[in-house]
Amino acid sequence: MEIQSFVLGPLEVSAYVVIEGGEAIIVDAPAGAEAMVALLDERGIVPKILVNTHGHADHIQGNRLLKGTWPAMTLAIGEADARLLAHPLKNLSPLLGAWVKSPEADRLLADGDTVTVGGAAFEVLATPGHSKGSVSLYCPAGPDGRGVVFCGDVLFAGGIGRSDLPGMSSEALMTSIRTRLLALPAETVVYPGHGPASTIGREAKTNPWL
Repeated sequence: MEIQSFVLGPLEVSAYVVIEGGEAIIVDAPAGAEAMVALLDERGIVPKILVNTHGHADHIQGNRLLKGTWPAMTLAIGEADARLLAHPLKNLSPLLGAWVKSPEADRLLADGDTVTVGGAAFEVLATPGHSKGSVSLYCPAGPDGRGVVFCGDVLFAGGIGRSDLPGMSSEALMTSIRTRLLALPAETVVYPGHGPASTIGREAKTNPWL
């Protein structure tokens, strides 16, 4: 498994391309997603699926570009966030000074679903709080044998997602972190929606919010 990280858009979203067995998953689509297109075109790979970890504007601004580039690619999002895609006020576009409307989802994700790429399988973890339909993707065996989790804006290196805007809940956020993410093996590598990677063990021990 190969994980390529990108920092894109005005809010410096951390987005990812996961390549395995000649297939690819894209995790989140910020503004500036042309960089993802360039990488995959260079590698001759048509991505199988784009997963939005949640429906906020900064993570879905590139959906239209990516879906237009690869119409057969599946666009997936947590069921409770699907309504945010096409509604700029609901996806908090005004906070970016933008008006973001994404194509509709092809697939709605629920807790326990599986997303596959090549021979790798990612379990969908429902992790609401930062948004009602926020999801994380967990695979027990990443590039170096450790598990990996893509968690959007739920858990950061040294921080947690905000919970002070409409559709957010601090109680749900902390429950998601403690019962879903911190329950993963300590060596699991955390790939968040902003900032650098970390590990579950490091965040459990040093994150001041936890």
